[in-house]
Amino acid sequence: MPFTSHRAAVKRPMVFGLVLGSMAFCVPAWAEQELEPVSLSDIRDMRFCEFVLIFDDHVTIYNTSASNGCPEEKWQAMDTAAIASEHGAKAAELNGPKFWTMDAQTISLGATKTFGGIEARYGATLPLSALGGDTGSAPYTPYTSAKNQTMTFKAGSPVYELVDPDGNTYILNAYGSDVEGGDPANLVNQLSPAEGWTFQARTLAEDLSIEGSSDTPVDMVGDDMHQYYTRME
Repeated sequence: MPFTSHRAAVKRPMVFGLVLGSMAFCVPAWAEQELEPVSLSDIRDMRFCEFVLIFDDHVTIYNTSASNGCPEEKWQAMDTAAIASEHGAKAAELNGPKFWTMDAQTISLGATKTFGGIEARYGATLPLSALGGDTGSAPYTPYTSAKNQTMTFKAGSPVYELVDPDGNTYILNAYGSDVEGGDPANLVNQLSPAEGWTFQARTLAEDLSIEGSSDTPVDMVGDDMHQYYTRME
């Protein structure tokens, strides 16, 4: 695929959205980095962005969730060519902004780097083949994800769900900037679910926790706006 360099932030609907361990790939030992569990609280509607560094045979992803945020002015001023050059990459891309829908989470993150004045922490290394096309994973097609992440949704808070033809429920992890009014409940009028799929919003009567790891994979699915959901067991 062609790589383009530009100064405007790319709101690219990549498969990397919520890349914090969200996809399961086998990567060589040289690609591994030391990670630590990081607990984040009060993050509902928190804005975050991702930086994707593209090399000859792999990509690395850095996420702002545990750093100093993703201010719009700096995000819009990003120079992807300069980012790639500074970090020794073939090219760089931007993903975001996005907004978390859970109230708290624990994720695995690595070292911090600075991109155009925005700090972000290492999230994952994936093979170059994971870059895929411009549209990310196929909408309404579930896939298995081995991710080290625990998400908590508090009682009395809304959750946003996709329900598949068999009645399995998937909880929205984060939403994009194209959501009307910044309210994911409006997705009921924006999405075009595949046959048999439905979108719904509801208020939790009790706390909900979803946990995944390399030993206990979870099922995920994307919608037609390239937002990702995790199956609730």
